[in-house]
Amino acid sequence: MTTSKNVEGHFYPEFHCGWGGCAEELFHYTSRYAVYTEAFLRNLTGDSAFSMSGYQASHLSEQQRTLMAAILACPPDRHSGASIAELVADVRRGIGEARDTLRQRYQAQLKVIPKGATLVYSARCQRKSKDITPLDPFLSMAERLQLPVAIKDHHVEVPLRLMAEHLDSPNPQIRNNLQQAILRLHDAGYLLRNHPGLTHREAQGIADPPDD
Repeated sequence: MTTSKNVEGHFYPEFHCGWGGCAEELFHYTSRYAVYTEAFLRNLTGDSAFSMSGYQASHLSEQQRTLMAAILACPPDRHSGASIAELVADVRRGIGEARDTLRQRYQAQLKVIPKGATLVYSARCQRKSKDITPLDPFLSMAERLQLPVAIKDHHVEVPLRLMAEHLDSPNPQIRNNLQQAILRLHDAGYLLRNHPGLTHREAQGIADPPDD
């Protein structure tokens, strides 16, 4: 069930952590995660033609923004990804009304959002203990793909554009394994940060020192 909070007059939807920085991109359009979010959704939905070109979160109508928040409260999977893809496509075409089919599909989540409230991005992540390491599958994939990665506290610095290219790999096993590794990171409370041009040498200097 979707939870909600109202703090100092602002409504904070609890977006599912599995979306990671993609939620911020879709809800606010910061451009920091644009290429990565597009590749993430392409792989999530299985739609290789999906594009976010021309999408701006500021063009969401109030009804669409509320619906976007409701969808982002659900875990990322093929169904929620397809719903977001539909919503993004409507915004790109200048359609301001939210589709009735989508509103019916997410009516349970929409019910907890009070009308006229200010929607503010917030994602609550459950941080796992250090003995449970969701980093391993991601680091294993990064090593295989020669992708530089720096881990600092619960931030994972990586060149997102380069990672997006691997999410669009013609090899379905690479796409699926990388996507699953990313979802595990998101669920564990790790945040991906874009670090364009990161090298393996730089990554070693940024990363936390190994535990004794």
